[in-house]
Amino acid sequence: MNLTSIIRTGFSETELIWIIIAFVIGVFSIILFIRRRYKMSLLMLTASGLILRILIGGIDPFLSTWDEQFHALVAKNMMTDWFKPMLIRNPVLDYDYQNWTANHIWLHKPPWFLWQISLFFTLFGVNELVLRMPTILMMTLLIPIIFRIGKLISTEHIAWYGAFLYTYSFFFIHFVSGALFTDHNDSATIFYISLSIWAWLEYTRNNKRIWVIWIGLFAGIAILNKWLVGLLVYFGWFVSLIIHLRGTEWKKELANFGMALLITIIVALPWQLYSWIRFPQEYWYVFHFNNGRHFFEALDGHAENRWYYFYLLMQEYGGLLVVFIILPGLYWFTRSIRSKKHKTAILSYLVITYLFFTLTATKMPMYCTIVTPFIFLPLGAFVEKGIEWFITWIPARFTTISVIMVLCFVAYWNLDIHKLDNFHSNKNPFWKEKKAITTKFKNVIRELKPGYDVFFNCKGYEAIIFVFYSGITAYGHYPSEEQYLMLKTKKIRMATFQDQNIPAYLYNDPEVLKIPL
Repeated sequence: MNLTSIIRTGFSETELIWIIIAFVIGVFSIILFIRRRYKMSLLMLTASGLILRILIGGIDPFLSTWDEQFHALVAKNMMTDWFKPMLIRNPVLDYDYQNWTANHIWLHKPPWFLWQISLFFTLFGVNELVLRMPTILMMTLLIPIIFRIGKLISTEHIAWYGAFLYTYSFFFIHFVSGALFTDHNDSATIFYISLSIWAWLEYTRNNKRIWVIWIGLFAGIAILNKWLVGLLVYFGWFVSLIIHLRGTEWKKELANFGMALLITIIVALPWQLYSWIRFPQEYWYVFHFNNGRHFFEALDGHAENRWYYFYLLMQEYGGLLVVFIILPGLYWFTRSIRSKKHKTAILSYLVITYLFFTLTATKMPMYCTIVTPFIFLPLGAFVEKGIEWFITWIPARFTTISVIMVLCFVAYWNLDIHKLDNFHSNKNPFWKEKKAITTKFKNVIRELKPGYDVFFNCKGYEAIIFVFYSGITAYGHYPSEEQYLMLKTKKIRMATFQDQNIPAYLYNDPEVLKIPL
């Protein structure tokens, strides 16, 4: 008898062993927390979270369609030129520069997260796990960041519970697989915005100028991931300045605010100027696309109702129960915040984020996750109150073991390995199909003789996957006869996946390599 017969999932025995190891480390973290050894407990919690995120980050042997495969290809092409973001490196057909799924110069997203991926490709090789490693590391480091933010403004218990819930969050573990819209771009945005707010909280604790520099730096990098939402830290900071500061303190704080903002501009502006000068056509299209149209138009079919982001609270933070506990949790969390300035800023971050994106016409699942720490910390405050109430009903000698059992149940319920299994195994038809087509492409590439310049009919958007693994220009459709003749004139060697719809001019050309799809 082996583990796969005891725990019935699509995970292999090795994968189940790693999940068990992560849970065992988590149990030790809980024990250390109960004994008030917070630093060691946090270290164990982070190790547990890292194992789970590496496991899920490496479990899908393919690139997800939206938007991971596009990010992966642009990052791979950046390995030879960091300052020329390209999707199709060598387009042999005319293309629409406005179509971010099939163009040449790719400015659809700012470059920082792509640089990170490209650096990892350069250092560790090009594969699916390496592609996801920056996200895995950032989403793991968010564990101690959430704890530190919570500790700075509230209590160590609430900070730990918030970090604990995030560690075993199904959604944020599933997220590192690249299976969600905008994937690695959003992970970097969440990470650097969280860092900028953490730096501001550290600054408010000791007023050291070094933290002003870090605020500006992290906010600038956040802009280089997701444009102006990277300025979020300044909104809460400015609101707290207006409401709580008087006299000479105002002038000093305003000077530091201005210094941090100047550093942010110094970090973020050069890329804007560079891309404007070097790629003016693409730059101005993307500039207008990102600045205004998102707010007034539901772009790319992303139209939802006004309650969309409140509905997503259930999906992203723990299910239907979250709807009932988030408000009392937020109440207890805000009451625990020691500084009025911090309380004002945190509430400002939450209100402006959910209000702005609720009013925005284009709605994407990850927009409001930029305030992730300030959702998990209120949930942590609710758990703390629940634990306090629970232990009043337990005999003192059973308190420790009871708390351990309750938190283990919360972790298991929150992680939901069966739901992870349903997303990342043959139980999911989409997963099965993506694995099959990727395996097909890899086998063809492995057997393909060198010299071909372009591949056709690569199953629509799956052409991007073929380009990523082969380095050969590929398209998801057959060429028109006019395009075919033009390519023949230029002596471009063609290959195609063949199905019953293959045009006669390709089918009858012996120089065109034809592979059954």
